[in-house]
Amino acid sequence: MSNNQMGKFEVFIGTWNTTGAVLETALNPAGTLSATDMYGWLPGKHFIQHHVDARFDGKPSRSMEVIGYDAVKQQHARSYDDQGSTDVFVVELSGRRFKITGKAVRFDGGFDASQNRLTGLWELKVSRARWQPWIQLKLVRA
Repeated sequence: MSNNQMGKFEVFIGTWNTTGAVLETALNPAGTLSATDMYGWLPGKHFIQHHVDARFDGKPSRSMEVIGYDAVKQQHARSYDDQGSTDVFVVELSGRRFKITGKAVRFDGGFDASQNRLTGLWELKVSRARWQPWIQLKLVRA
């Protein structure tokens, strides 16, 4: 595994203040999200750990993710949350554009020119070929 495959993810390293508007879906009402996202290199800089301490309408939700390079998928992440769930995602960072794709959720967003703000939209898969807007998200470097 080559360090330069992960080097472009240096932009994430540090602490981010996250806010979001949770949109109404068939399963959940509209609400708000606030979180602290912390990204840091694991020794060797082959993997990044991402810790999330979030609140959905004041209700705590915590998760941890490991982002690394996979030669077949090009980039991947595995997440774990405080409810015992785990998921695998393909992550892509091309220039300022950032995408996360999972089986049931996906994110499409972008960094501003200073790389201190990331905005985008999480979507939920509601049927085989249909995605529904879920969370309008903004991360600002702390």
